[in-house]
Amino acid sequence: MKPTRAAQHSAEVRARIIEAAGEVFAECGFGGAGVHEIARRAGVNKAMLYYHVGDKAALFGETVTANLGRIHAAVAAAVAAHTAPRERLKAIPRAFVATVREHPYLPQLMLREIAAGGPNLPAAALAEMAEVMRLTAATLDDGARRRAFRRVDPFVTHLMFVGALMFMANALRLKGRFANMLPIPAAAAGGLESLSDTMIAIVLDGIAVKKA
Repeated sequence: MKPTRAAQHSAEVRARIIEAAGEVFAECGFGGAGVHEIARRAGVNKAMLYYHVGDKAALFGETVTANLGRIHAAVAAAVAAHTAPRERLKAIPRAFVATVREHPYLPQLMLREIAAGGPNLPAAALAEMAEVMRLTAATLDDGARRRAFRRVDPFVTHLMFVGALMFMANALRLKGRFANMLPIPAAAAGGLESLSDTMIAIVLDGIAVKKA
């Protein structure tokens, strides 16, 4: 059944609010973010914001959960698109990169909240994070059973991927300031996609020279 024009308009307004909230929470953190500024960027008044989403806590929860849901969907689709263990593992950080490309505020938003210990993360957001971790764990388990990988801790491996990517996404903003101080690696010049592939190559192949 096709949604009514009113329902479609409501969904569009809600999406604008969520996107604006993501930007403001990323820039200012939960404590510093103002509902008035979020409403201004979304092109609505505060009454509309409260009607479509709720108060500041509800807005933060909806924003984080929506973005983690996007990551979950992207990772699930990326993993399902491959059968070879190495390609499936490569697809996980690439899915993160694709999501960040569409929502550039996401790394800063998540790092701010995680650095604070996640006090504002609702149960729904934590559930989305757990589902993505399960996808990583299943990919590693499948690879180990097929003798493509050795057994490793899936939680630590997942945090290596996600934490490194979130940090690198923010660090790239400093690239211009470092340009005159030290050589910028070719991978960094290629952006987050190139850095992601370089990171995966190091994880999969290691750095130690294999002795004959």
